[in-house]
Amino acid sequence: MANFIAQHCGPEVTIVEVAPWTLFFDGSSCGTGSGIGIILISPQGASYEFSLPIEASATNNQAEYRAIWNGIQLLREIKADAVEIFGDSILIINQLTGGCECRDDILRVYYEQCLQLLKEFKSMIIEHIPKDYNEDANKLDQHASGYRPICSAMALELMADD
Repeated sequence: MANFIAQHCGPEVTIVEVAPWTLFFDGSSCGTGSGIGIILISPQGASYEFSLPIEASATNNQAEYRAIWNGIQLLREIKADAVEIFGDSILIINQLTGGCECRDDILRVYYEQCLQLLKEFKSMIIEHIPKDYNEDANKLDQHASGYRPICSAMALELMADD
């Protein structure tokens, strides 16, 4: 397709860039349970949010891996070619980008599954972001874990009126 456009539109059109999907992920574990938060943003800017409880016995790092794994699975299912992945877990990001080894036997299973799935994308960026830039995914995982319920704007207004 790119070659056809370049051949028929003149020399000024030679590069066609693939617009990436964006994934923000977070996982949390607390005394009431564990959950994951995923936000997918399409190349056109549409946002899709997911808040899912997972097994209550998961550690925080296991929840983080479950979040990124589920997010990557969703991207794969929608046949995304290019992805940008952002999370606030330094450990998970460093392991997946080769900055450090994954030595934990349980985490290694998630790590290897994620690496296998990531090979399917034509273009990929994985970056660590500060927790402040991942607040929306954090709210979703905290809701799923039972740590903090999500309050809608309407519920906040009703509480302010009381």
